[in-house]
Amino acid sequence: MKKISKKENAAIHCDLLEVNPLFGAMWQSFEPMIFEEEAESVELEICNNNFRIVANENFWKKCKNKRKIFVICHEMCHVIFGHWLINSNFDREWANIAQDIVVNEYLSKYFDEKIIGKDVANIKTVFKHKSDIVERRLDYVYYYDLLMQCRS
Repeated sequence: MKKISKKENAAIHCDLLEVNPLFGAMWQSFEPMIFEEEAESVELEICNNNFRIVANENFWKKCKNKRKIFVICHEMCHVIFGHWLINSNFDREWANIAQDIVVNEYLSKYFDEKIIGKDVANIKTVFKHKSDIVERRLDYVYYYDLLMQCRS
């Protein structure tokens, strides 16, 4: 397990403050970010009764700075929106997609599509030709219900 350097940690903090002071404050309150080979890309975990961002170092090195900031904000939004509290009746994989839609739609006001990427879960990519009738909400249950209807 390798921790993020103090220099990179400080630079990320400054960049997060520019996006929204809440993200900067959260970054300082989280456990320091670590790198683990087992991580697929970037994920959130609980450590010492606190949140911590875990990244695959190879993935991290390939990301440009603004992409890194987006990814960190994405993970932080899951905390802000309470997404670790999933209804036990929900299919975890589909709930995850619904939560990602909420987070990415929210972050679209801070990041342009080039930084977010065209392959992330959002209303346009998930609901495609029906996207014009899907409401933009911050409640993942709404998107989960729509996904379950589409799945049937």
